[in-house]
Amino acid sequence: VRCRRLVVWLLGVALSGALPAAWAQNAPQVVPAALQRIPTPSRIVTPVNENIRITLRGNTHPLARPQNDQGRVNDSMLLERITLIFKPTAAQQADLDALLADLQNPTSPNYRRWLTPDQVGSRFGLSQNDLIKVVTWLEGQGFRIVETPSNRRWVVFEGTAAEVQTALRTEIHRYVVNGEAHFANSTDPSLPAALADVAAGFHGLTDFHP
Repeated sequence: VRCRRLVVWLLGVALSGALPAAWAQNAPQVVPAALQRIPTPSRIVTPVNENIRITLRGNTHPLARPQNDQGRVNDSMLLERITLIFKPTAAQQADLDALLADLQNPTSPNYRRWLTPDQVGSRFGLSQNDLIKVVTWLEGQGFRIVETPSNRRWVVFEGTAAEVQTALRTEIHRYVVNGEAHFANSTDPSLPAALADVAAGFHGLTDFHP
């Protein structure tokens, strides 16, 4: 399941505009009527309450085990590129799966009708209002925003280990595996419930590779 999610996410990266130059040049500037969609509705509809939280299961690396744990990192350690990946709605995911199939199907009218990052954001990304709410919350926790791509499928930010612990309720620890030093979150992170519904998970809380 984790591998399938990663593949879908990587395909989403491709759709976001990270395409070969020859493809990008052929990307349509106007979405055909058949590809147009109603703007994504906002999903964050309740106030953010820090005391009502949801844990994002499956966001701790399997090698971040107690037997490998060397203790907490320094609170001032900077994690430079933490990525919060947004979770599509069921309808968006079904639409994305269908589009990915069509893009590679020569018999489909949508064959190689590559979308621009803005078009991806309108069709598969978070609503602009929800993105603003997420960014506002991150900045309120002391994080610095690094990147908010126009596809609106993730946001990249940076912060210290202390800020991660306070905001995401997880500690960053050092681990040694097969003689190699690493860092990673020691438990699954959590978010206020109002935000958790749009969150698929995090990248960048660890330097372990998948």
